[in-house]
Amino acid sequence: MRTALPVHQSFGQLSMAGGQTLLLDGGHAAATSPVRVLTGILRVFLLASAGQEITIGFLQPGDVCDALALRRDWVGLEALTLVQIERVERTEAVRDLTDLSTWTLELLMIRHHPDTEKRLRALLALLVERLGRRNGLWYELPIRITHERLAELIGNTRVTVTKMLSRLRQSGLVDDHPTGSGPLVLRLSPELVEAMLPIG
Repeated sequence: MRTALPVHQSFGQLSMAGGQTLLLDGGHAAATSPVRVLTGILRVFLLASAGQEITIGFLQPGDVCDALALRRDWVGLEALTLVQIERVERTEAVRDLTDLSTWTLELLMIRHHPDTEKRLRALLALLVERLGRRNGLWYELPIRITHERLAELIGNTRVTVTKMLSRLRQSGLVDDHPTGSGPLVLRLSPELVEAMLPIG
C-alpha cells in the first residue's frame, strides 16, 4: 500500500506496517524535515523517469533520511518490518550527506536513465556542477576525463561516447578549450548544463 505525504501534512511519530510505503516530498524545503527510524527496517528508493523504483539503501533504528538532501522530488520509504519513524529538526549533521553518498546517488540515477545521450549530458552537467566553474559564456571542467571513463560511468561503450561527444561539439554544446601550455579544458554550454540538472 502506497501512502503519499502531502506537502502541508506533518507528523511527530508515525507507525508503518510491513509492506506499507510512504512517499516523502523532497521538493519543498519548508514542508520537509528529516525522518529518523525508531524501530524496524526501511528500504529507501527513488522513482526513476521510466517509473521504476531504484533502491538506494536501507535504514535501521537510529538512521536518518533527509528527503531534501537527496535532491529528488519524491523519496520512497518502504517498511520491510513494522516501523516507527519520527520527524527531527534539520541540523548541519543531518542535512549533509557524505560526498561519497551524494556522488553514488547521482551516478546511480544517471546510469538508470533509459536514454543514452541524456545519460552523457547529465553526467557532464553533474561533473561541472560538482567540480567545475562558470567562466564567461561557458561552464568549464578543468580536469581530464577520458572517453573510456565517461563510458564506464554511463554504462556504455567508448565508441558510442566518442560519437555522442562529436555530435555535441557540432551542435555547439561542448568545446575543448586550450589553457595556455596546460591541458585542454572541456567547456559546456549553459544550455546543456542547466537543462540537465537534476536527472531522474
